[in-house]
Amino acid sequence: MAEISTLAKYPFLNASKDYVKDNNLSVSEILDDPLYERARMIGLERIDKSFKNRDAGNRSLSGETDCIMELLSYPIARMIAVCIGDVYFKRRYALGEAVHAYKNLINEQMSFLTQVSKEFDIKIEYDEDANKIKIHFTDYLKYAPTRYKEWKMINREMSQGYINISHKDLARLIQEALRARINNELDSRQCNNAIYKTFSTDIQRIQNTVMMHRKKIEAVPVGRLDVEKLPPCIKDILAAIQAGENVPHAGRFALVAFLNSIKLSTNDILKLFSTAPDYEEERTRYQVEHITGDISATSYKPPGCDKMRTYGICPVEKIDGLCKRTRHPLSYYTAKWGQEKKKK
Repeated sequence: MAEISTLAKYPFLNASKDYVKDNNLSVSEILDDPLYERARMIGLERIDKSFKNRDAGNRSLSGETDCIMELLSYPIARMIAVCIGDVYFKRRYALGEAVHAYKNLINEQMSFLTQVSKEFDIKIEYDEDANKIKIHFTDYLKYAPTRYKEWKMINREMSQGYINISHKDLARLIQEALRARINNELDSRQCNNAIYKTFSTDIQRIQNTVMMHRKKIEAVPVGRLDVEKLPPCIKDILAAIQAGENVPHAGRFALVAFLNSIKLSTNDILKLFSTAPDYEEERTRYQVEHITGDISATSYKPPGCDKMRTYGICPVEKIDGLCKRTRHPLSYYTAKWGQEKKKK
C-alpha cells in the first residue's frame, strides 16, 4: 500500500480506492459523521476551484488526518458534480482535477509515472541509463492533445512506430487520460439522493452560477453571427466545443473556416472558443490564424456537405428541409438570411 500522503495527492489511483474500501467507509458515514465534515468541505472546495480556476487546488497536508480528509474529498466532489448535472460543468470539473494531478505529476520520479501510466493502459518503454521515454504511436494518439501544434505527429520524432516523449509529456498524457476517465465516469452515473439532500443548498448555488455563466456568454454579441441561422452541422460543432466535448480536428477546422468565410474576425472566433472549459487563448489563436490565413499562405475554405458527411460530422438525424436543398453549409446560412429578409 502506498503512503497515505501519496493516496491523498492522487485519489484516482486504484490504491486510493482500495483504501476507502478496506476501511469500510460507507457513503452514509462519510456524509453524516461529524468526523468527516472537513472532507465534505474540501469536496465542495474542489468543485468550486475547478469551475473558477480550472484547478482543483492545493491544500496543506501536514499530517495523516489532513491526508485522509483530502482523499475522501475526491469521491465526494465527484458525486456532487454528478448531481449538479450540467455537461459544461462536469467537463470543467474533470479538467480541474486533471490539471491538479498534472501539476503534481511533473514533480514525481519516472518510476512513479510509469506505475500511474499502467493504470491508464498507457504503454511506455523507459531506458533508465539513457533517460529516454518512448511510447507507441497508437497509445500516443489516444491521449495526446493533437489540437496543439507541438503535439501533432508531424512535429514528433518517430522510429519503428515509437515516439520519443519527455517526462513532462508523459505527465500531460496522463492528465488527458484522467480527464477522459472522469468525463466518462461522471456521464455514466446517476445522482445519489443522499448526496443531493446533504449538499442541496450548494448544488443549487453552483447550478445558478453555471446558469449565470451561460447567460453571460450568450449575451455577448459576436460580430454579425446569428447562431439561429447556422446550419445544423456547424451549430452542433460549436455547441460541442463550448460544452467541452472532444471535437475532432475536422470539426474544429470546418467551424473556423466557416466562421472566417462569413467574415467573422479572428477575435470574434476566439470569443466563441473562449467559452470552452479547456480554452487556452495563445494556442487557439495560432490554430485559428493558421486556418484563416493570417499567419499562413492559405485561407482555407469550409468543406461542403459531401465532405462533412465523409468526415462524420454531419448530424444526419438533424437535417431539415433546407439542408436537403443545399450542398454547402455556407449556402444554408445565406438562404436563412434570405428567408429573414423576405419576412421583413
